[in-house]
Amino acid sequence: MSWDQRQRAMLAEMGYRLPAASAVAAEVVEAEPEPIVVAAPPPVIVRVAAPSAPSSFANLDMPALREAVSSCRACGLCEQRRNAVFGNGALQQAQWLVVADPPDEGDDASGEALGGDAGRLLDRMLSAAGQRRTGDEATAFVTPIVKCRPPRGRAPQPAELDACEAVLARQAELLRPRVVLAMGLQAARRLTGLTEPLGKLRGRVHRWRDLPVIVTYHPAYLLRSPADKAGAWDDLCLALRTVND
Repeated sequence: MSWDQRQRAMLAEMGYRLPAASAVAAEVVEAEPEPIVVAAPPPVIVRVAAPSAPSSFANLDMPALREAVSSCRACGLCEQRRNAVFGNGALQQAQWLVVADPPDEGDDASGEALGGDAGRLLDRMLSAAGQRRTGDEATAFVTPIVKCRPPRGRAPQPAELDACEAVLARQAELLRPRVVLAMGLQAARRLTGLTEPLGKLRGRVHRWRDLPVIVTYHPAYLLRSPADKAGAWDDLCLALRTVND
């Protein structure tokens, strides 16, 4: 696969090292990346229905919703959590809503979504796409598909996903994102309503609550499998095209 200069710079921002033969021609730039538009055939649209937020969340603003999540006891996950992980980023309106797999032990301890090395990689990925989740001009909001860590790292159960989707629905209503980025298999399957492997869910534009959904790898997976960072960049490009259409 060939990469133009801008794509090479974005991959470098994400920490992906091109093969030596190709890297000779690459010039790494340190300037703030600009949004790009890459021509591509129209993606396949898969429409998935999703419930609206229930009355217990429907009228809450963002601070009140965060407080409600911190004391939520809608499912059994509340019994063993240290902290509910509401999410962080843009507080009023987000261009991107990033929905990741369930919190890990570090997220549970801190109450913050995607910290540590995975969070640093996520921030580089967002920067490569012209987005950010920190500062007064944040444009992305990052939140897990369920707000409490399932015990022993197991996948969340349907009732647990149902309980937390009501919160996510209200977050989407308040943030009004232009695109949703589903990071990881569990988030992707929930938002698309499909049970296919992650690789088959990528490369398409799905729908959730009438919002476009792009599926990609979780940053923690990319730390273990850095060769797939190039594929993750393809997914970010698809998200950019979807927003710009």
